[in-house]
Amino acid sequence: MKKIETLIVDDEKKSRDGLVHLLLAEKNIELIDVCKNGLEAIESIEKNRPALLLLDIQMPGISGFDILKSISYKPVTIFITAYDQYALKAFEVHALDYLLKPFTDTRFKEAMTNAIDLIRNNQEKQSIDALKRLIDTLEQTTNSNETIHSSYKTNRLVIRVDGRIELIDFEKIIWIEAYDYYIKIHASKTFIIKDSLKSINQSLPDFFLRVHKSSIINLKYLQNLEPIGHSEMIANLNGNLKIKVSRSYKDELMRRLSENLSK
Repeated sequence: MKKIETLIVDDEKKSRDGLVHLLLAEKNIELIDVCKNGLEAIESIEKNRPALLLLDIQMPGISGFDILKSISYKPVTIFITAYDQYALKAFEVHALDYLLKPFTDTRFKEAMTNAIDLIRNNQEKQSIDALKRLIDTLEQTTNSNETIHSSYKTNRLVIRVDGRIELIDFEKIIWIEAYDYYIKIHASKTFIIKDSLKSINQSLPDFFLRVHKSSIINLKYLQNLEPIGHSEMIANLNGNLKIKVSRSYKDELMRRLSENLSK
């Protein structure tokens, strides 16, 4: 009989190691990945599509709930949580299983048996439907738009938009502009999030450059520079975009372009 592909998500090493130890004793389970943060989890779940997910809720930056709202594929999920009255009530209302830290081996075995029976009997739909109802409830309570600054290295910008985590390829970002107390990220579509150019600049790779107090451009989209007087320029980007380059940023732009030409 085919083993059930399972994925662990927990930011605490001791907890991850404990879950791995318990799962290795389960003859019906194949452990396919262990993730230590929300970003790793989103990428791994979409790639590996596990049948069963063991998911820690309280994680910094991207929580377990953020993960669920951000993935298109929904596996059967066993939640792992420290005491959280709101979370426990939500699980109980929607009839979803959870492990309350610290849990016993007996309670773990019970949760695993229930999940395995659901999957083996092709009854995942009732669990996944309950999961979707929980996500719909969460959608009404978390709608902040912001950048997620993560120590996990990735080739994508991680932002939260309307409670969901969005991963934007850096290569696809054309430019970023200041927008009052927010910023606009212009890629294949535009995202508005609460952040500053100074802050987000720290998350960008070196092919981005600030050219004005109100704008950062992706140098890979730069076609040419057009002088407009008073030591200022217009940066012409792909798509007939024209971004002003101010005097205070012009020298750094010219230096970077010169470096690129000499490579």
